Amino acid sequence: MARAKIKRGSTSVDMTPMCDVAFLLLTFFILAAQFKPQEAVEVVTPSSVSNKVAPEKDFLNVTISKDNKVYLNMDPKIKADVLDELGKERNMSFSAQDKKNFENADFIAVPFSQLKQFLALTPEQVKSSIRSLPGIPVDSTNNELKAWISAAINARMGEQLNFLIKGDDAVKYPTFKAVIDAFKANDQYKYNLVTNSKQVPEGSELYKKNLMNQRTGKNE
Repeated sequence: MARAKIKRGSTSVDMTPMCDVAFLLLTFFILAAQFKPQEAVEVVTPSSVSNKVAPEKDFLNVTISKDNKVYLNMDPKIKADVLDELGKERNMSFSAQDKKNFENADFIAVPFSQLKQFLALTPEQVKSSIRSLPGIPVDSTNNELKAWISAAINARMGEQLNFLIKGDDAVKYPTFKAVIDAFKANDQYKYNLVTNSKQVPEGSELYKKNLMNQRTGKNE
């Protein structure tokens, strides 16, 4: 008896619906993505084996460049409150345009006496003059970083605020100490040091500890 022939179906698949879904998802992620703010300066951070990630919200970040200049940036959503509090504490007045400029600024790198002029600069002007910016004073006679930290703390009273310190590996100790002193002056002893993460050396005590934690399902 002859074997019945099975009609072969088409093996082609219409990919149009899948392409449409992929395109819609790509569009959504592009529109919903929050772009990382411009870095004040490029710094080469020290290496560490820490696997903790620096907080990306509710933060105040102090950057120290290799030429020992101090820069400040913060979470955009807290900027307005911090500037208002700074005005109260330092008896400084800011116009609506000053506040708008501050919210649009990627970082602060000047003393209070030059703050309004700095905020009035366009992004192109800031970029072209970044090497000549003096940075925030942190010397023993005029540590203005203390005031910025105080304003941030009081503006966020009762709410979480993550302090970050990102220093170049070539920073001299006196500058780093001055930054730490600014935090101490505000009774802040908890902050995150931003480092360049690297693999834990095999055979080290930390390596053995992490391996044991993985085996027991314990996370630290």
